[in-house]
Amino acid sequence: MKQKIVIGIIILIFTAGCKQEYIPQVDESQQSLLVVEGNLNPGPDSTIIRLTRTQALDASGIKIESNAQLSIEGKDNSIRFLTGRGNGYYVSPNLNLIINNEYRLRIKTANGKEYVSDYVKARVAPAIDSIGWHRNNDGVNIYVNTDDPTNGTRYYRWEYAETWEIRSVYGPSVIYENGVIRNRIFPQEDVSVCWKYNLSSSILITNTTRLVQDIVNEQPLVFIPLGDEKLAFRYSIFVKQYALDAGSYAFYELLKKNTEDIGSFFGPQPSEIKGNLHCVTVPDEFVVGYVTASTVATKRIFITGAEVQWPFRTDCEERRVPNNRDSISSAINLGLMPFAFYCCPPNEYAFSTSECVDCTKRGGSTVKPTYW
Repeated sequence: MKQKIVIGIIILIFTAGCKQEYIPQVDESQQSLLVVEGNLNPGPDSTIIRLTRTQALDASGIKIESNAQLSIEGKDNSIRFLTGRGNGYYVSPNLNLIINNEYRLRIKTANGKEYVSDYVKARVAPAIDSIGWHRNNDGVNIYVNTDDPTNGTRYYRWEYAETWEIRSVYGPSVIYENGVIRNRIFPQEDVSVCWKYNLSSSILITNTTRLVQDIVNEQPLVFIPLGDEKLAFRYSIFVKQYALDAGSYAFYELLKKNTEDIGSFFGPQPSEIKGNLHCVTVPDEFVVGYVTASTVATKRIFITGAEVQWPFRTDCEERRVPNNRDSISSAINLGLMPFAFYCCPPNEYAFSTSECVDCTKRGGSTVKPTYW
């Protein structure tokens, strides 16, 4: 028995001694690759292309590609230009592309390099039939339904934008400013109702190539866990639907596997993601991105907390503070915020944490959306 223990200890010491810190080698030349994001919209809506650059692993923020020249070239010898709007965005209000004609994106950067995409066919995204939801014990699943009667789409991609209303637990009527508490001026100083926003970050795609009919039924979009603030009062989701071809679908499918599905022992191994953009000036230079050309079908729905019988609780406590300078100063130093005044007697203020009083402290905006 002792011999087995000694052998075990020796094995542990040996394996521990074999451990070395692994520092992956990073090719410095690959830290500033051009990244192209966007879709050529043949319809009446704007086309927005964004140009950025990859950075070192320890870098922060986004590196913008500014002062580039972008144009859309058609196989029919037509040419259309995009205008820079700052922060790496290039825009055209209406490209007026001809459906089923082929177009490509050309980019000339400020450093003199030139990039082009492959030609892509201008496609029509079918209308979104409906956006629905299911409530279960874990939360709410939101999904999309669509179909193409001509059976011509087959490959789909979605993006969404969420908006939801939040409210202060204690709607404040007073505010602490310059060492004193005064009455708030309404409506400009009202912080009792706010709106928050979120954009989709996951890659949402599907195909119907194995189906007889080109029908997408209850494609999952987003899951809202039980008790989340999004459904406490009123929630809206605005969905955009794009039509893809087989090449762009394969690109997004591989991108999804590389960015979302990796991590488990049996997960897919990362692989190189090749888009449809190429550097003309330096043919060996890698370019990140895939240019598509599709109209955008859109739809918005609203869901109220009452509809889904939503349980939403907040841990907010009211604290009464005497109306004197020292007591008020002490409460402010603790990070508390006044929201009401009680007089005659006890002549004191009601305080709570700032997140319970001011909805902007929870990341909200008091500017009401036009569609609300």
